[in-house]
Amino acid sequence: MTMRQSIQTKTIVAVTIILLLLAPLSLLVWGFCLPSCYEETFLGELKDKCALLEEETEQPRIILVGGSAVAFGVDSALIEEQFPGYTVVNFGMYAALGTTVMLDLSRESLREGDIVILIPEQQEQTLSDYFDASILWQGLDGAFDLLARLDSDRWGQLAGTFPAFAAQKLAWTVTDTGPEPDGVYTHASFNEYGDVVSDLCTQNVMSGLYDENTPICFDSDIPTEEFVEAVNDYAAAAQARGATVWYYFCPMNALAVEEGADVDGWTETLETQLDIPVMGDPNNSILEAEWFYDTNFHLNASGKTVYTRQLIRDIKAMLGDSSPTEIELPDQPQAADAALTEGDDSDADCFLYESDGETVTVTGLSETGQSRSSLTVPTQWEGLPVTAIAGSAFAGETELVEITIQDNITTIGDLAFDGCTALERIVVENDDPSSCRVGQQLLDGTDANVYVGADVLSDYRTNYFWSVYGSRVQGE
Repeated sequence: MTMRQSIQTKTIVAVTIILLLLAPLSLLVWGFCLPSCYEETFLGELKDKCALLEEETEQPRIILVGGSAVAFGVDSALIEEQFPGYTVVNFGMYAALGTTVMLDLSRESLREGDIVILIPEQQEQTLSDYFDASILWQGLDGAFDLLARLDSDRWGQLAGTFPAFAAQKLAWTVTDTGPEPDGVYTHASFNEYGDVVSDLCTQNVMSGLYDENTPICFDSDIPTEEFVEAVNDYAAAAQARGATVWYYFCPMNALAVEEGADVDGWTETLETQLDIPVMGDPNNSILEAEWFYDTNFHLNASGKTVYTRQLIRDIKAMLGDSSPTEIELPDQPQAADAALTEGDDSDADCFLYESDGETVTVTGLSETGQSRSSLTVPTQWEGLPVTAIAGSAFAGETELVEITIQDNITTIGDLAFDGCTALERIVVENDDPSSCRVGQQLLDGTDANVYVGADVLSDYRTNYFWSVYGSRVQGE
């Protein structure tokens, strides 16, 4: 090797080392120093809820802690009217953040006389120590001091997802783009208490009136040891501050409750494991489907009044207050009718269907469809609107490479593409991600990516339903 070559080699090595050293620093700058990109999103509310807990009040608080079932399900103003000696704070946010994360974030803000009512969704995810680090970064953006409130055990997952979070912020900042959500799932939908308030939440919009992706069960082994320990530790910390913690039951869609569920035994399960009182009867929180909005836990505006009245009654029982709860119940709203839409129905004979007489669900592929590599889900079948794709509908279809889902589809069941080993593209044509609800196992069993319009890509990546697939949602 000549001297010139030696110098060149050393220079390349030196530059490489410098770049490797600068890369982590660059990520830190992008993530922590660039302006917040999630202000207008649903998760942009998280830091405001934390700020609410820090506000000085002349009286103790009733603090409602949980996921979006609390955000959608409670009318805090009604509670304050019934309990004028308390200020109400709705500290319900999003199940994917994790129930125990919400405990972390609220623990240090508790004060003497506060009543904390823990209301997690009735599902495995929220009754465990689960949390989604990538989702949490979105909520923390612009308020990174909140990191200090989190259990240090979470830092490893947060560190692992930070590069993607920082890179996304840089991309949006450089291109002067970013999430501009509309509809219900926005920061603007929250009121001064932290309740979700929207003129859109008027009736049940779910296909079949419930979401098959989130069945509601009451198995005694659902609460994990980590969840029970976290709740009991939180209760002990609250007691040390002079606060009280109760457990309550979230609103639950009756159609989603699994057949044979031991609802009556659920209270006993909790009372055996938790060091806090369990308030009320879970049967009173199981409501008819017409009171719900777009998930098995999200109430519409009328359902919110029904649930809040029962919550108030149960709080009064805990406080020994025998005064009547004079809240007039609204009329039960009718479910939204599915309308026929125009679209591409050329592949209609490639699918199998089930109908309830009003809407149609795709349940699989016909013999014709099984030989096709590219398909488009139709908008109608035999004069009825096609509104849903059943769970596992296309499981094991190894010939399928691309499937297009038009904007008539409002629900895609979990594991719909399980075992579709050749599938590469799932094209979703709906410009409103909230109009097509998906669970958290949509892409299990396939390596395919989801493709949406480039102009709505950021909306999908930050949407309540789709954000868990952020890295696998691509723009066309």
